[in-house]
Amino acid sequence: MSLRRTWGFTLIEMLVVVTLMGIFVAIAAPSFAGLIRSNRVQAAADELVGVLQYARGEAVTRGVTVTLTATDANAWNAGFTLSAAGQTPPLRRIDASGLQTGVTVSSGAAQASFSATGTSGASTNQCFTICSADQSGQCRFVGLSVTGRITPPSTTRPQTGECS
Repeated sequence: MSLRRTWGFTLIEMLVVVTLMGIFVAIAAPSFAGLIRSNRVQAAADELVGVLQYARGEAVTRGVTVTLTATDANAWNAGFTLSAAGQTPPLRRIDASGLQTGVTVSSGAAQASFSATGTSGASTNQCFTICSADQSGQCRFVGLSVTGRITPPSTTRPQTGECS
């Protein structure tokens, strides 16, 4: 009787591999969900900085005050409108799903404005806090100084006074 060489995997080998893959996926899934939340918060913060920079640029270009106004007082994730003084329609309207889903954006003020020189229309510095809606502690801070300087998104509050 000749021994025949067989190619392939046994059922036990396949079960071991599938079990190991299941264990690895179970370990990686929570980390991946946290990564997705963190990326959403960062993307929303980057978008907000982009809108603020656009507003400042439009104020200087048009030579008028440009104002961002929250739809719901102090809760910027409900949407906001970007408008130039004395001009209709608004330059931009960002609705509730405008920045990112699963993210809350808040500020101590219901509006932010830029004068024709690019400085902030507020008499004090402003801070925008962008957090994950599930309160996982993943937040970014964007500051707007009275000089019009916009701080890039940071995981810590800016030490320059915008978010104190």
